[in-house]
Amino acid sequence: MILQQTLSGPEGRKRSEGRGRTLRLLLVCAAILVALDTVALARRMSLFRFPGEMDDLEMVRRGGHAVAEYLRSAARKADVEDVPYVNDALSRLDTAIGLAASPAEVAKALCTEAGDAQEAISFARAGFPSWSKGEWERQVRQDIQRLQDEVRTEREELARVREVAGMAELVGPGVVVRAYDAEDGYRTREIVHERDIREILNLLFDAGARGAEVGGQRIVAQSSVRCAGPVILVNQRPIAVNPVVIKAVGDPQALRRALADIGARFARDGKRIDVTDEPTVTLAAYNGR
Repeated sequence: MILQQTLSGPEGRKRSEGRGRTLRLLLVCAAILVALDTVALARRMSLFRFPGEMDDLEMVRRGGHAVAEYLRSAARKADVEDVPYVNDALSRLDTAIGLAASPAEVAKALCTEAGDAQEAISFARAGFPSWSKGEWERQVRQDIQRLQDEVRTEREELARVREVAGMAELVGPGVVVRAYDAEDGYRTREIVHERDIREILNLLFDAGARGAEVGGQRIVAQSSVRCAGPVILVNQRPIAVNPVVIKAVGDPQALRRALADIGARFARDGKRIDVTDEPTVTLAAYNGR
């Protein structure tokens, strides 16, 4: 009875009220924590933003405008800001950044338009003409075409030089010359010798031959034609004789006329030269032997 009276008295009521206040405080704290967690989660999920806070696009766009302002300042310091193509490039950069709908588009604008602006500033500082972008593109195309034409011309010239020098195959109209010994001839003047071959070659080249070969050996600047006993060596290689076959590329009529006199001299010694016009004569490239 005494214990029951004590708990139901004023002191018991105070204890009950204290426990109630503590419980309510704990519930309020728990509610606040839940609310804070909810706000933090919503912020991370970009469901809302705090007042004055910039989103990712705005932050990137501000960075892009800072780059644009830096380039404009560089143009101003170089005294080229008023050059038309510089001003156009900087304006395109500002417009591209302003119209960008995502951070990726801002980055793309910086990669393209900012590069163009930097290039325009460099060109203007170097004193290039104040052309529009279209004029620059047209000039670049013309320069590329001119360089391609020059390369093609140089390659064609190199090919001609290689042909004339004997380092490449040469094909064209020309003549085939066959030089025969005198029938049953054995004396020196009745045999086709190295000096006869050299004379024929000199006459052909003087008449405008673009190239020649003897016994399948291409004649070049360092070629040699000599006799070793009964053997004729061209480029240090033996060739077939009786007839000695000489091919030349050039004007067939001019080459034939050039050999008229030597043909008559050959005939006096019993030797013979046959000259045949050919629409296509192929001379092999010099093989170094």
